[in-house]
Amino acid sequence: MQSSRGDQEHILHRLEAFSDIVIALTLSGLAFYLQLPKSVQDVVSHPAPYIAFLASFAIVRSVWWMHNRLFAYFFYADALSIVLNFMLLASVVMLGVALQIFFKFADEAQSVVTYAGCLGLVFGLMSVLFAKGLRDNRIVQPADIRREGLGRARRCGIVCVVMLASLWALPYGAEAVEYCWLAALPLITLTRWSERRKSA
Repeated sequence: MQSSRGDQEHILHRLEAFSDIVIALTLSGLAFYLQLPKSVQDVVSHPAPYIAFLASFAIVRSVWWMHNRLFAYFFYADALSIVLNFMLLASVVMLGVALQIFFKFADEAQSVVTYAGCLGLVFGLMSVLFAKGLRDNRIVQPADIRREGLGRARRCGIVCVVMLASLWALPYGAEAVEYCWLAALPLITLTRWSERRKSA
């Protein structure tokens, strides 16, 4: 049985509110990892926890913004989309933990695998949700909005593929895996350049 427009708006509102709460709690959880230093000098001599917090905040913030765009234009609340959204939220929570583990134990293989896996999963699920919305005939959007969604799906897909593919370099050490992540930057830049050229 297909839900009415009013039902859709109610479900979307509830899902978006719940999603915002989960993401907000994830950001709050990042702050709890920080401990007050014994002195100001400790902040200068041991900046890693604060760098980890800022990096974690930036990544989770970007996920929140993409999630906002997803719900605004490309999300239809059917059973599959709802399940994928809950999987995405669970992955975001795990990503917050994985980021802290990674920055604390950056040279250990397990922390690199956990971080790459969580980040790949978050951006992979985001890419799938955007792609699903683009293919859904029940969602009608202007051409420019559709181009935006397609671009986001591609860029999220690139991050997912790079992060998961980088695990093949694990036999060569944690640093080799981390160097593989740099491949995402030129690929995303090239994708953005191509998108802007086509829309010009």
